[in-house]
Amino acid sequence: MKNIKQLVIGVVVAVLATYFTFRNISLDELLDSFADVNFIYLIPSAILVLVSFGVRGMRWRILLSPIKEVKTSQILSPLMIGFMGNMLPARAGEFIRGYLLAKREDIPFPAAFASIVVERIFDTFMLMGLFCWLLLFNSHIFSSETKFSGMTLDELAFKFGVLGCVGAVVLTTFIYMMCFQKDIVSKIVIWISKILPQGWGDKIQALIDKFNTGLDIIRDKKALVKITLYSIAVWFLVALSYYPLYWAYDLQNKSAESVGILLVMVCIFIAAFPTPGFVGSFHLGVSVALHHIMGENEVVALSYGMVLWGLNMCIVVLTGVYYVLTDHLSPSQLTEMSEQSEKEMA
Repeated sequence: MKNIKQLVIGVVVAVLATYFTFRNISLDELLDSFADVNFIYLIPSAILVLVSFGVRGMRWRILLSPIKEVKTSQILSPLMIGFMGNMLPARAGEFIRGYLLAKREDIPFPAAFASIVVERIFDTFMLMGLFCWLLLFNSHIFSSETKFSGMTLDELAFKFGVLGCVGAVVLTTFIYMMCFQKDIVSKIVIWISKILPQGWGDKIQALIDKFNTGLDIIRDKKALVKITLYSIAVWFLVALSYYPLYWAYDLQNKSAESVGILLVMVCIFIAAFPTPGFVGSFHLGVSVALHHIMGENEVVALSYGMVLWGLNMCIVVLTGVYYVLTDHLSPSQLTEMSEQSEKEMA
């Protein structure tokens, strides 16, 4: 029932975001825009996307190294199946890939999931760093009078920045307490266990111990440097994968600054409107960046967004399906994995 409600909410938000994005153009205009696209540039873009996932796999391998040494080739399957699973509501793919890896490599799921939490913290810091760069050197881009859900672009950016900073601080504090203040965490667990049914305290402590195993990498300074470099490489490759399509559409502004703005706007809108598969929210972010900020033709901007989104989804789905088939999994098993992983973390 919970998943159905999440799906309904996600679909509603996706429909609204898609309507808001495409309301000013006709289907004929959109279809005509594809005629002038030089699709040969999709090849380097696709290669960069695939390489970025390979780098993600190498980063995850380092994050998992304190738990178990796993080859990158063994990580790619749960990684890509998980990204495909993010088309489900509430980013269920994160639970799926953690659960799939845990079962395959015989490691505790909480520990595997902890490595994903750390991964997301690094991604958050990378994004916030790029966002701060825009605020410091390109603050004028947020002065648009365009409104979204009653908010101007600068208000939306400010709220995103505050939310991102709060999230980063909360997660970092949580990780620090788990890694370096175990005594305090244990005292908190003991205090909580007094108001819970008998036996719950031991269960919570066992869960924390398993989760903490996945955080051991935080204590390794050399590993942290490697993870930071891999994180920079991941985001650089993601941004770079957007660039060949600039030439495919022969956009007016082909600067590196433009790509940074595009990446940040996409991230802002998929965070503000978390739709299944980023339908609508991704396109809205592209439209704001290319049309409202950089002055590209609205039809061209939306056409670009559709091709870029479609390219990424095709790669994720095709590789995800490939690994699902080679691992002999079914859609129902993926759903069960998501539900089971949530139960284990509950």
